[in-house]
Amino acid sequence: MAKRRLSQRQKSRIQAAQHEVSESDEHEHGTVVSHQGGQILVELNSGPSIGCKIKSNLGNIVCGDRVAIETTANQGYRVLAILPRDNLLQRIDGFAQVRAVAANISQLFVCLSVSPEPNLFLLDQYLLSAEQQQVEACILLNKIDLLDDINDPFGLAQIYQSLGYRIVCTSVKSGLGMDQFRSLLQGRISVLSGVSGVGKSSLTKWLLPEEKIKIAKISEINEEGRHTTRASHLYHLPTGGDLIDTPGVRGFNPFVDNERPLAHGFREILEHSTSCKFHNCQHLNEPKCAVIEAVATGKIAASRFQNYLKMLN
Repeated sequence: MAKRRLSQRQKSRIQAAQHEVSESDEHEHGTVVSHQGGQILVELNSGPSIGCKIKSNLGNIVCGDRVAIETTANQGYRVLAILPRDNLLQRIDGFAQVRAVAANISQLFVCLSVSPEPNLFLLDQYLLSAEQQQVEACILLNKIDLLDDINDPFGLAQIYQSLGYRIVCTSVKSGLGMDQFRSLLQGRISVLSGVSGVGKSSLTKWLLPEEKIKIAKISEINEEGRHTTRASHLYHLPTGGDLIDTPGVRGFNPFVDNERPLAHGFREILEHSTSCKFHNCQHLNEPKCAVIEAVATGKIAASRFQNYLKMLN
């Protein structure tokens, strides 16, 4: 059954009620560590984890959300309100619906792999979301043991390191880069995202060998992986920090904040756009566009500019 649409007035009333609950000391608070269907697992600030139902019309609740809960008449638990978020990573699904991915995160790992080969358009979509939500992004290239030459494979460093993005090459099989990966997680709330088959579950299993995490083989026909992670889960890492493992996707269509131009999701385009003749330049065919000039002179990678245009359209 499709969810009924709420009017703006109803949304405002619900938000006001949630704010009132979040400011109250009458209800216990906790963090969502798992969410599947209509049931979520909340780790209370006091320590234990409990299964909770969700009060209607609260909107999307995801791993990392801080929530207020109440005890119901039958001695169960129910989420009353979502506490104010620092950020919210979102995407548009195949039905044009906004889907939340994770909340209150400090770091996004965009997981690519040698096989299947990295999709730079997909990478730029993830990076756009990170920039829009002001979340630090790190590019992780997994299964590096499959390459004979690991000197800037796929030209990732040439394009992205100059923009300030960190690139980590890893291999669960050989152990290459895994200690660096683990060190970057310490003291942070990180999300591991990427398409199915890039090895997210294997990376998580390496970090948490005691956890029961399913790992599937890549299809030999199309080199795509199956969705081994069915629901997001927040794990506490033994060396410090939290990791949210998200289900694999076939693609990632980012939710764009309309209050910020799309160019704000591309660091180099935003930098050069300040020199455009028109303040509202979209960098299509406007005269004296500094971005188009930067692409022509190689200061902006052609692939990044083409991906910007593709998202703009």
